[in-house]
Amino acid sequence: MTQIGIIAGSLRKNAYSKKVANELANLLPFQLNPIFIDIGQLPLYNADLDADNLVPAWETFRHQLDDVAGLIIVTPEYNRGTTAALKNAFDVGSKRHNHWKYKTALVVSSSPEATGGFGANQQVRQALVTLNVTPVQRPEVYLGNISHLFNGQDLITDPAAITLLQTAINAFVKLQARFEIESVESSPLIRYEPGHFYIDGQDGNLLAEIIFHNQQNKRIVITNTRVNERIRSQGIANQLTLRVIRFAQIHELTIIPDCTYAQYFVKKHPEYQQLFTE
Repeated sequence: MTQIGIIAGSLRKNAYSKKVANELANLLPFQLNPIFIDIGQLPLYNADLDADNLVPAWETFRHQLDDVAGLIIVTPEYNRGTTAALKNAFDVGSKRHNHWKYKTALVVSSSPEATGGFGANQQVRQALVTLNVTPVQRPEVYLGNISHLFNGQDLITDPAAITLLQTAINAFVKLQARFEIESVESSPLIRYEPGHFYIDGQDGNLLAEIIFHNQQNKRIVITNTRVNERIRSQGIANQLTLRVIRFAQIHELTIIPDCTYAQYFVKKHPEYQQLFTE
């Protein structure tokens, strides 16, 4: 699968930018595999140390950039700009040659204020021009009043916010498809709402869905997987289950397979068995 790098600009453990990054990773189609790239381990760039490969963290980060085809960058706003950590990551990744170039990017900013981190968003976009990265132009995503968007499980439940993020991801997927993976664009569009991945037909009728519910002790239970006969034999149920698996991996959850298909999936894919429980 094509690798997509996910970078959060804040270093704080419970940063909103990290929570937004999780939501965006969850919304990616299954053909795009999110890889979370930590920039908190990068010392400030100093060319004197770079000449003799004295900073292993820099080399690791550059290899991570080389391995991804696109980027999702989520930044908070500090003093009307992006964070020092993210600016440092841009500098480290651009030396000794440019490891950012020829990639696509989605830029999302957030702020406790209503402006949604406009200054930080534009500053990141300015850096991407120099780094030869092609960002999504529309929609521009500024998440204002960010502290009110998440529930107690660190999930966004507001339908309008989810729709905005999904629209942004769809635009990113189309941009990425233009670069290399036309197959993603032709796949059925899987939509998300809390506890539910699903596919709608052109007539608005539900064609496929997988339903899961929160349980205690960081578990979710898959209660139903259904695919309309019109689109069967296309691996749709498999794709829906993989989306739930990614959701569980992002939020560090285990899965109870309570429906017939989920139980079948576990038997067929032993590589995921560690994520499932009784």
